[in-house]
Amino acid sequence: VDAAPVKGGVYTVVINPSLAGVFVHEAFGHLSESDFVYENEEAQKAMRMGRRFGRSILNIADSGVEVPDGDLPGTHRFDDEGVAMKRTQLVKDGVLCGRLHSRETAAKLKEEPTGNARAQDYNHPPIVRMRNTFIEAGETSFEDMISDVKLGVYALKSRGGQTCLGNFSFSSAYAYMIRDGKLAEPVRDVILAGNLFETLENVTAVGDDLRWDNSGRCGKEGQSMPVGMGSPHVRIENVVVGGA
Repeated sequence: VDAAPVKGGVYTVVINPSLAGVFVHEAFGHLSESDFVYENEEAQKAMRMGRRFGRSILNIADSGVEVPDGDLPGTHRFDDEGVAMKRTQLVKDGVLCGRLHSRETAAKLKEEPTGNARAQDYNHPPIVRMRNTFIEAGETSFEDMISDVKLGVYALKSRGGQTCLGNFSFSSAYAYMIRDGKLAEPVRDVILAGNLFETLENVTAVGDDLRWDNSGRCGKEGQSMPVGMGSPHVRIENVVVGGA
């Protein structure tokens, strides 16, 4: 409660696994749901297969099958259209290579179903939904990630946010300044804003400490479904941080 508001500006930002998991779910995962893609010409251009989103260290996937270190709510043998669930790679070595499908969206886009048709219950139709969405672990320790940051922000957990196609705004629950490679004083009122595609291009380090959150729920078209979200620590350059 005694923390001062962060001074607004452009910073190198390190986000912890909890916030990074929410970020990849909200800002990238929903853009990967193909019912949104085939109905939106702008989204089709933005989510073009083969588009480079970032450096080769960036890998993103959505899985409906068991993953290490996770008893996750999006894990099932089959989706609600009877398609066997599997692991779907969305971004491989920084390049968009997959998206999430029901039988309908797969047919419309001439691709294969991925087992992502999920319904809240028998009163609701199956629609394209994420299962367990995550940024894969990299090779950088947290200590190395901040060691060469002269002035930056370490943002932890999510206190809400919003997205609109490629633009996002997220509030962190709490944060610390990074000064000369070390964590410094706590700060508050940290709001991260920017364009998803530019932000992914500015990911310069991915941590070796993937962690899962198995308590998430996702609302879409009046249906609420349990989902898993995961990520390691992630470092992003040139992030607009709103504050005092």
